[in-house]
Amino acid sequence: MNKTYDLLRQQGVIRINRRSGAVVRRDAGTGPPEAPFTDDWEEHMRVLLAEATVHGIDRQDVLRRCEALAIAFEESA
Repeated sequence: MNKTYDLLRQQGVIRINRRSGAVVRRDAGTGPPEAPFTDDWEEHMRVLLAEATVHGIDRQDVLRRCEALAIAFEESA
């Protein structure tokens, strides 16, 4: 469990306080994400898009799947 908290802390998702414990650091209302996050996120997207291309998933299918996942995520939040 400590490794998970440490990883989330390193990624900037949570902050850890001795008195209040682990607290979510960001949410949709805190403004745009910091540059290190977006740079890392774009690199992950490049890898996923390369994998999709190799497996024959075309641009429109990628966009359709991303839209469906984003909608499902918003509905579950």
